[in-house]
Amino acid sequence: MAVIIPDLLPEQIANDGERAFYQAALGLPDEYVVFYSRRYYEDPEEEKIREADFVIVRRNIGFVAVEIKEGTDIRHFGGRWHTVKDGGYMPLEKDPVEQALTAMFRLRQQYQELTGGTWPGKYRFAICFPETNRIEGPLPPDLKRESIWTAEEVENLSHTLERLLGAGPGDPRRVSAASETLIERVLAPRCRIFSTLEDRIASFRKRADHSLTEEQRRILEETEEDRRKLFLGAAGTGKTFIAMEKARRCAAQGKKVLLTCFNKNLVQWMRDNITHPSVTINNFHGFLTETLIKAGVLTESEVREDEAFYEHELPDLAFQHFSVWSDAEKFDAIIVDEGQDFRDHWVTCLETALVPNGELYIFADPNQNLFGGELEKLRQRYDLSKHRLTFNLRNADTINEWLRPFAGGQATRSRLTGGVPVVRLSFRTSEEQKRLLEKEIGRLVSQGLSPQRILILSPFRLENSGLKDVTRLRDWPIVDFAAKEYGIRYATIRSFKGLEADAVFLIDLRESKACTPADVYVGASRARFILYVLHHESWQGCAGA
Repeated sequence: MAVIIPDLLPEQIANDGERAFYQAALGLPDEYVVFYSRRYYEDPEEEKIREADFVIVRRNIGFVAVEIKEGTDIRHFGGRWHTVKDGGYMPLEKDPVEQALTAMFRLRQQYQELTGGTWPGKYRFAICFPETNRIEGPLPPDLKRESIWTAEEVENLSHTLERLLGAGPGDPRRVSAASETLIERVLAPRCRIFSTLEDRIASFRKRADHSLTEEQRRILEETEEDRRKLFLGAAGTGKTFIAMEKARRCAAQGKKVLLTCFNKNLVQWMRDNITHPSVTINNFHGFLTETLIKAGVLTESEVREDEAFYEHELPDLAFQHFSVWSDAEKFDAIIVDEGQDFRDHWVTCLETALVPNGELYIFADPNQNLFGGELEKLRQRYDLSKHRLTFNLRNADTINEWLRPFAGGQATRSRLTGGVPVVRLSFRTSEEQKRLLEKEIGRLVSQGLSPQRILILSPFRLENSGLKDVTRLRDWPIVDFAAKEYGIRYATIRSFKGLEADAVFLIDLRESKACTPADVYVGASRARFILYVLHHESWQGCAGA
């Protein structure tokens, strides 16, 4: 059976004559490839497009361009073709012989332009009137009998083509090779118009380039009037962006500013984006430790890593130290990001480092309270902004929607549409999880995504995770997320809080104290564009997601 391009149901063809010829072409032998409604440029410079109704290629012989005309009564006189219409003969709008000849010569020319050689096979044309049965009188001088077809020739199309094309010229292998070139590169070239995942992410990031929303602008205006304020917003709504913008504006006014948070890994990103000498950027405990050591109140050997030291002893020492600071040593403005992670007495400690009537702004997300912060106490101490952040500016719409069950059903509105659907995969064993990771990461890389855009997030450190003792996933080494090395980045959910990545694999989700709904929410909300969720088959945490 011949190959027909495009592969249609005959019923889809409205023209009766073309439909009848298409049905007949379906019965041609295997050596034929038939093209229906093949468009081409008659003259590329003039951008004039023509169409060959059918082009029939016999692989080891050559090709035929066929022009189809409807009508049961066709005549040629006065140098023109006519058809019966409204009781009289009307000239055909286009000369079918000219149309077929033009298509034939243009296809041969296209082959020669492409290959730089001459077409080695035969090339012919035909005009077909499939609704007619008889031919009377002499034919026009530019038309041979074997090139004009009626219903009889259509019914015996294989024999009709053999009569027109005859035996193959020269070496049939050479003609067959040329025919394949004609088919694959002239008549049905295969092109691909696409974007790699890398391209799509670049486009996504461009759309996500942060400019102040009306909500954020109102919050910044509110901070010009109120000197103590608590602001709430979900993950991805731009709390950190506003905190940093406020720090810049205060510094531009000549104020001494402290911008702080809980996560020391977020600090480096902030420092990369704010370099003003009047802005001190550090995580809370790092700021206290460095300040007290510099002042000689604390020695490095006295710094401990236990909870009691960071929870109470260090803040108490700092409170006493800041209490005797002069106003010149104190800050004009203190801005706290990740406020949900702060204890009430930590904020009291910071207030002692603030000049009288100084500015204190706290940005927080109640759903990201991973470290037992005391947000409710802070809400009692400070006025809550009447302006809420309701637009998610980080996560694609698909990820934003997936986060809804973990945000108490209060999903924000995503500004970034066209995201990739979230993928959930269950596993029974760590080895099965590893195989899933290798398969899905391989799929993304094969689609053009750079491995360094991919981040694996787990509730557990690498040595305690499902990737324990695993150093590579196929061709890609596993590296710490902060390292500058090539590979798939790895981080714990809590260490990566406040940061973001283009593609996130959230793994090791199982029943555990380290895998709370808040952990899942924080981990999943780090993903900007692509999110995979790998969980143990017994885990119920994403039943609603």
